[in-house]
Amino acid sequence: MREKDATTSAPVRVAWIVASAALVALSLRVAYGATPKIVTDFSNSVALALAFGGLVLLTHYLGLLSLGQGALVGVGAYAALHAVNDFGVPVVWMPIAGLLAGTLVGAIVAIPSLRLPKAYLALLTLSLAVAYPIVLKQVDGNLPVLLNGSFVAPSWTGIAEEDEHIWEFFLVASYTAVTLFLVQGLLRGPIGRAFIASRDEPEAARAFGVSVYRLRLYGVALSGGMAGLAGGLLMIPTNFNDFTHYPEELSIKMFALAMALGGSRLISAIPGAMILIFLPVWLIDRNWVVEYGWVGLFKSEGFIYAALLLATAYLTRGKGFMHLLDSRKHRKLRRAPLFNSRASMVADRLVAIEDRVTQIEELVDERPDIGSRQDATD
Repeated sequence: MREKDATTSAPVRVAWIVASAALVALSLRVAYGATPKIVTDFSNSVALALAFGGLVLLTHYLGLLSLGQGALVGVGAYAALHAVNDFGVPVVWMPIAGLLAGTLVGAIVAIPSLRLPKAYLALLTLSLAVAYPIVLKQVDGNLPVLLNGSFVAPSWTGIAEEDEHIWEFFLVASYTAVTLFLVQGLLRGPIGRAFIASRDEPEAARAFGVSVYRLRLYGVALSGGMAGLAGGLLMIPTNFNDFTHYPEELSIKMFALAMALGGSRLISAIPGAMILIFLPVWLIDRNWVVEYGWVGLFKSEGFIYAALLLATAYLTRGKGFMHLLDSRKHRKLRRAPLFNSRASMVADRLVAIEDRVTQIEELVDERPDIGSRQDATD
């Protein structure tokens, strides 16, 4: 059975390798051939892929809903910028401050909400998305806060000083690739299976000694950390922070795209990030956003997101379009009941006990009646 699984999964692995190589080639082509504005937008989309990856983890692995991912991105951006401006952290390491801040805030939000039904996490994160721009405006003021640092490419890269946007893109892509690789490896192991168990069969998971509340808390904190890291990475190509960057519409758009395009692999977060950044640019370039009437309605960004959510609900039953591309093996595993080694061991012991009871019953039936033998002797 294992050999058959390995054989059937080989074409899938080859396809993923080819797709990854094509993505790397496209990234290099954009970095060295596109205009600085396009490279900056591309860097922003790569950074936001981490935030989308956190949403994929919540929705498709834990079955939780978050409507405040954009606010957690803002928390990471604020922490990264002030870590450099106020504490002198090197600009290369400032995204780590965003990671820590996002993890902390995500855990703080999750601690009370996860003790209640799942809908409370969505409500609390939505409140966070609405309140965060107001709080950031009170803390940093109305004017943008500039980053006190610059990103100069090392001499060994061969990148000219005036092409700092290329070096910024490579920094963002490196952070994102390493993080997605590590988190995806984590989800492919026992932790990922435990996440799915807490999503599909929480009572069974509790029966086998799994702390569902603690597991979900770790998942929400990890998702918040990925969003915070994305916010810290956004400061690399942007170099300033402003409260207008994180309206509540940002969190709602991210949620819609994560639901529509999310899948079992975190790489499915990349298309959502690309759409979030480049769709407004594409609409503005065609002057679609200034048209009115029914034509303008169908060409508006909000209508596109609403139609995408409706299509996701009707065509994929809320599982996302990337879910349709998953292998048949993975779909069967998601529909199958949860069996782990401990369950198999318990089942084997129950079968052994049943066999032993049967043997004892047979011995009792075959045992001679001592009382009747004594009566016959008398």
